[in-house]
Amino acid sequence: MDDFCLPLDYIAQSKAHRSDDFSFFDDQPEVYYAADYFCRAARRPTVIDIGCRNGQRLLNVKAERRIGIGFGQNIEFYRNKHPSGVIWIESDLSKYDCIGLANHADDQAVVICADVIQHLSDPSHLLAFLAKCYLRGAIVITSTLDRVRCHGQGHRGPPTNTSHVREWSLDEYETLLRKYAFPPVFSGYTFNNNRARELKTIVTLHDRTIVDYGVPHKRPLAILSAFNEADVVGEVIEDLVQQGCDVAAIDNWSTDSTWQIMKDCREQYPENVALEKFPLDGSTSYYEWEKILKRKEEIAAAHCGRWILHTDADEVRRSPFSGMTLAQALKLAEESGANRVAFNLVDFRPTTDAPYRSGTLTEAFSHFEFGSKPGHFWQVKAWLQGSNRINLAASGGHAADFEGAIDYPYRFLLRHYSIRSSAQGRKKVLDERQKRWLPEERKKGWHRHYDSFGSDSIFVWNPDQLMKFDKDFWRNYGIPIMTDIAQRRQIRSDP
Repeated sequence: MDDFCLPLDYIAQSKAHRSDDFSFFDDQPEVYYAADYFCRAARRPTVIDIGCRNGQRLLNVKAERRIGIGFGQNIEFYRNKHPSGVIWIESDLSKYDCIGLANHADDQAVVICADVIQHLSDPSHLLAFLAKCYLRGAIVITSTLDRVRCHGQGHRGPPTNTSHVREWSLDEYETLLRKYAFPPVFSGYTFNNNRARELKTIVTLHDRTIVDYGVPHKRPLAILSAFNEADVVGEVIEDLVQQGCDVAAIDNWSTDSTWQIMKDCREQYPENVALEKFPLDGSTSYYEWEKILKRKEEIAAAHCGRWILHTDADEVRRSPFSGMTLAQALKLAEESGANRVAFNLVDFRPTTDAPYRSGTLTEAFSHFEFGSKPGHFWQVKAWLQGSNRINLAASGGHAADFEGAIDYPYRFLLRHYSIRSSAQGRKKVLDERQKRWLPEERKKGWHRHYDSFGSDSIFVWNPDQLMKFDKDFWRNYGIPIMTDIAQRRQIRSDP
């Protein structure tokens, strides 16, 4: 039999005990949250659940048409427990006949295969079934526990769970899926269950629409505004250029060397960087954010047919697709029919009192947290500029609003570095921001993000209360970043 891409010395279970899925505890819950998200965001009306777990979570996926595929007493249980709302189909997933059921899948479907493959003595037919769903255009989501994260690097079987035949590490599992001709767009980890919430379960995402179309005919334009961000603005502008974007940089009359650094960037990239001070007639006592946003709208309106990014000097933006620049990923979004892209925000935090060293922005910080306020999850800040002016000001800059907006289902990553050190944080928040908020804008509910800081704040975070940023960052957090799962987590944790 095929070794299924496991180590040569791996020992499979000689005879697995059949398991039932009658229990209703919540293993791998975010696999179903991801499926629900793609049904809604990618406007796919059909969801197909292979294995079905206990059947209940399939009913929670918001789809017009639900199909559940299971076997034996499990499928009878599902039919009796949930007699309506789902088309139940019986099939032995270890038999060749199951492959024909892929005809239910097409480019209007999302297919889930959660916690199934490790139970099958011969998973080759299931893998062929999933590959056919993928080739027919379905978004496919699979999951299985990770042997190494659960049992350690040296574990070579047999599985301690007697209902499992074999278990994979992430790299082995990804190799197996590629061997069966459905490569993942994303492969990483998700929570094992709602109780332990440990990242010990492999999750993969497969979507044939994710291909590299090359760079857009017109480079995206990042419209960047800054006030006293001299320690990072040069690095951020250079990063945007390297990501395939041009930059229109707006300096709000900084009192540090921000303007000079912007001019240095223009000298280095004369074809890619444009500069202006705003307002033109000089500095103002207050930070007038609405006027800056309307100026950004004006600049964008002059670039019809071009992708625009509304950004700031302390932000680094990334594509959700491995190996693709921002420019390439925006081209991909356009080819899919979308004209607007949302970002999920993660805030990087200093965890020591050490000063920040300019030029190390993307390497200096080892800990982060997801947003904690509704506005952090409504960051719709890239759009394909049409003939009509868009509206940024109405939302306080959180979203580009325009008629006919079509959102791309995959969210991009916004890495936010507002506080780089204790000294910089105190100066920025207490001296350069809080004293300059325009009262009329505060009445609208704007500029509240620093309200929790005061003169006794230390601007250093406890690393034990943050998430670790390391080489596994994308594997660990890619799914919540690409979807609305980070926001769902926040809602569930609110009192």
